[in-house]
Amino acid sequence: MRALIIGAGAVGRYIAARLQLAGHDAVLFARAQAAGTRAGGYRVEFEGTARDVNVPVAVAAGDAPLQAPFELAVVAVKAFATAGAIETIRAISACDAATLLTVQNGLGNEEQLAGAFSADRIVAGALTTAVDRTSAGAIVASHKGGLALAPVGALPHNWLIAAIGQTGMRVDAAADWRALKWSKLLINIQANAVCAILDWTPEELYRDKMAFAIERRCTLEATMVMDAARITPVALPGFPVPLLAAAARTLPEPMLRYVLASRVARARGGKLPSLLIDARAHAQRTEVDALNGAIAVHALRAGRSAPANAAVAETLDGIIGGSIPWDDVRGKPAALASRIG
Repeated sequence: MRALIIGAGAVGRYIAARLQLAGHDAVLFARAQAAGTRAGGYRVEFEGTARDVNVPVAVAAGDAPLQAPFELAVVAVKAFATAGAIETIRAISACDAATLLTVQNGLGNEEQLAGAFSADRIVAGALTTAVDRTSAGAIVASHKGGLALAPVGALPHNWLIAAIGQTGMRVDAAADWRALKWSKLLINIQANAVCAILDWTPEELYRDKMAFAIERRCTLEATMVMDAARITPVALPGFPVPLLAAAARTLPEPMLRYVLASRVARARGGKLPSLLIDARAHAQRTEVDALNGAIAVHALRAGRSAPANAAVAETLDGIIGGSIPWDDVRGKPAALASRIG
């Protein structure tokens, strides 16, 4: 199988390496600024082994690695870059018949891709393996997790499960792509945006009752929207999401804090939350609008409200955009709670 991976971040490089090591023909498409990476290989570490790979990198539609047809195109960019990925796919004629797999976080990516291409070509993916890039450029994946897939259109794409399964990754099939994406969203919002706003690690967040109360409220709002839309949480590789949703509703606060503190720490494998990494790096944009912000938007569409998620998204956007001084809320859960009302 020939596969084009659009996005040369940690996740894109991890998937490209796993495909190549399994005998597939993988190509990475990176931003033009990454032209210097064309000739360079990298190391990938997973399941207790370290392997060196050299995956071809293209930065323009006319590059040589992009001339032969692709059976698969994997969208592995941030949610706010989906429109750019769509233009990239359109510009590469070798992708004209490719199945399009999105492994992006957040809501709305599948709808954008289906609007630009046939829904039957789109497969929703939820990658639950924590992936990070070291300072030396190595890609390190946690031992836990895998990839869950669900078709967006009518075509089942069963061949894709078999092809990716050849890499040794755990691959699960799901029937409902919306349930898959909302279930992954429940994982993604845990100790993420609130950590970024407070400039706290997950451990610091779970030690603070007020900060955790905001966390729990965000999760409960998400499950409320799922209930309104009749979306049932589904288990993802390594993550019993239905139990998470039930625990958020029913467990006493001290017990829930204890359970999530240990669970989230193990799942991340020591990696800081993505939104906290972005905030500390002074990124120009984050994915919070596709996470907490999307929950608030879907709540309004259902005739409900999600004030905690709305306030969390607006606050982090304000910090990133410079309209809210970070010191106004950094380390101050009461200040964040006041923004929720």
